[in-house]
Amino acid sequence: MSSALTRVAYAYDRLRAYPPEVAGRIATAMGSALQVRGEEPMLLELGVGTGRIALPLIARGYRYIALDVNPAMLEVLRQKAAGVMRKVRLLQADARAIPLPEESVHGVIVVHLWHLLPDWPKALAEALRVLKPGGVLLEGWDQVEAEPECRLQERWRALVEAEGVEVERGRHRRRLAEVEEALKRLGLKPKTRQVVAWREERTLREALEALQDRLYSFTQAVPEEVHAQVMPRLWAWAEGEFGGLDQSFRVEKSFYLRTSRLG
Repeated sequence: MSSALTRVAYAYDRLRAYPPEVAGRIATAMGSALQVRGEEPMLLELGVGTGRIALPLIARGYRYIALDVNPAMLEVLRQKAAGVMRKVRLLQADARAIPLPEESVHGVIVVHLWHLLPDWPKALAEALRVLKPGGVLLEGWDQVEAEPECRLQERWRALVEAEGVEVERGRHRRRLAEVEEALKRLGLKPKTRQVVAWREERTLREALEALQDRLYSFTQAVPEEVHAQVMPRLWAWAEGEFGGLDQSFRVEKSFYLRTSRLG
């Protein structure tokens, strides 16, 4: 496993984590949506990452299959869940080819994944294939508003595009709409609700580190050499524009959950 993958996994775990009370609210909403009777629920999460969704559910005793294609993400999760691994299975695999039998889980969790997969219909078909009758697809996403961070991201985009590389923004939101339409065509009735809203404080340095480590999907299609060229310019611009990089700003966040039940 490369040191770069490991470094990014730890950066993701630190910079994209939910506050404990928020993670608990999300876990409660997902658990309530299962509606399983007569047997112990089994959950599968696609693109589990380092476990920000998984760990509160694992701690509540759910049987859990944590799938991710990235071994470094799974290793961080394994370390964090070391004391509660009895009911957890870590599965390094591609969400577009889930190595599980049909109708084997009660819930499939997908948070911030669809937009990372160009051939997302394969992953959606696989998610529905492994769901038991009456099982539920649980899709989650964040909505974030933070003006200073938006300025940093837009400046990064402008610097990249000045190097002749186009940056695609908004794919996540568009993909959520495409998946919803696909679910409706299959006869399902997806229902969306806001689970929790909260505020966080973040420093400009942390926002720059998130860009530096390419934790956002819109950064990942940019060639590494271009990204490496523009980041020193972005750091310099931010220091000149904002002053000290350790000053904090407020981030308004909310988490949405979309549920689609089979049968």
